[in-house]
Amino acid sequence: MYIKNLFFLSSLSIILFCSCSKDNTTPSAPIVTHDTVVSIIRDTIVSIPPNAIVGLWIGSQIAGDGSTTTPLYYSFEIKSDGTLLVQGSGADGNTYYSIGTWTLNGTAFTAFITVSNFSQAGVKQNITAVYDQALGKLKSGTIQTVGVGYTGTFILDRIN
Repeated sequence: MYIKNLFFLSSLSIILFCSCSKDNTTPSAPIVTHDTVVSIIRDTIVSIPPNAIVGLWIGSQIAGDGSTTTPLYYSFEIKSDGTLLVQGSGADGNTYYSIGTWTLNGTAFTAFITVSNFSQAGVKQNITAVYDQALGKLKSGTIQTVGVGYTGTFILDRIN
């Protein structure tokens, strides 16, 4: 019995000692994994749209004609093809929709839109604002209705 136990313990210690090894060389796999991670990070940075103004912007407008002093909902969907979709609440409680075109020259944002619904359908507006990419804002925005004299101001935050 003693020999069997001794044989068993000897075999176990051989298995334990034989199954453990230490290699001080650095395997190449972690380097490849590290390079892949760097590549993923680099690809993420490169995938930021070259024109970061494109996307959804939400904020408020205030009518310059004194019809309301309460900020009203105002939003832009700025599309990469130069199209601008605008949604805004009117002082009359209606939601107005407009479509037009936009340009960005440095930080100067300009747009020309046409209202598409209710009694304001066909009304044209010029829009200007200052694009602040660092803060994700369109600020100091102005709305000028062509031929009517309506003016307004707005500020928008980039949502996505």
